[in-house]
Amino acid sequence: MGPEHRLIVYGTLAPGKSNHAQMQGMVGTWTPGIVHGYFRDSGVGSGGRYPGLIPDPRGPALSILVFTSVDLPAHWARLDAFEGKDYHRVIVEAEIDRVATPASIYAVGLQV
Repeated sequence: MGPEHRLIVYGTLAPGKSNHAQMQGMVGTWTPGIVHGYFRDSGVGSGGRYPGLIPDPRGPALSILVFTSVDLPAHWARLDAFEGKDYHRVIVEAEIDRVATPASIYAVGLQV
């Protein structure tokens, strides 16, 4: 599977978090991983309430989860609309089990 079948999650879409219901309708697996970059603590999303991640290969290692699913491509338009204008879906390298793996992420500070 390619990056269109993997979503890096670092916030409210993760299991047990406030917006995890957005992941309903998809069957997949959750795997811990690492991505390099910086967390932006506030000022993005609805009313500036949600943090964002700025990917940067020179940045520190950040713990994330990677959701892998054959169902993701059918849900990208809905997830893009949910994430809104402050987040851009881009492909970055995540480290999963010590292997560099391309995956999609909703990032801030980047244009598509």
